[in-house]
Amino acid sequence: MSQLERVFNYRGKGVRVVFKNGEPLFVAADVCRILEIGNSRDAAARLDDDEKGVVLTDTPGGPQEMTAVNEPGLYHLILSSRKPEARAFKRWVTHEVLPSIRRTGSYHRIPQTYPEALRLAADLAEENQKLRPKAEAHDLFMDGKNAQSMGVVAKSLNMGRNRLFGMLRDKKILMANNVPYQEFIERGYFRVIEKSIVMGDQTINKPQTLVTAKGVDWIGRLLKGAAS
Repeated sequence: MSQLERVFNYRGKGVRVVFKNGEPLFVAADVCRILEIGNSRDAAARLDDDEKGVVLTDTPGGPQEMTAVNEPGLYHLILSSRKPEARAFKRWVTHEVLPSIRRTGSYHRIPQTYPEALRLAADLAEENQKLRPKAEAHDLFMDGKNAQSMGVVAKSLNMGRNRLFGMLRDKKILMANNVPYQEFIERGYFRVIEKSIVMGDQTINKPQTLVTAKGVDWIGRLLKGAAS
């Protein structure tokens, strides 16, 4: 089992991320410190088993096993915090850290001044524009790598999968078959893949809707707007 640790910098605070078999796992204690969640052990204990794990990470006292959370677990922790910092931290994770990890396998661009931050924002916008796929009808069924299923997203938002599907249909984001309208795929919120289902002697390909990191952030803001 391969493991590599990197320390990302969020407003002067270190966030340790351990890459285990290619998957980023965020050290729960670091995340909870930023979100001002007092007891990281209790917060992690409330997560499902498939949202957390144990990693070996460096500490002032030497290597130590610590609880870490995967991407769904990270969203779960963020949404459990009522602090204003939670929204800014989530945006940093979803708009900078995760896209950078997926493009390069690391995160090394840390602006030290306000002008550098403005330059980085402009660079990221330019990169995203170059990487964005053309919005053509035949691009509907795209690779679902690095996107989450609707069930995982619903769990991270503390709601049922069917309820989330229903809410998105009511808002005319999903069609009756739970596939997003092309407009929201073009915005980068969703991906749609074909999933093979065996029914008797036949194999049927059905569309499956996946949610990107950008889409999780957007859906979370939709829910907060509906609750206010």
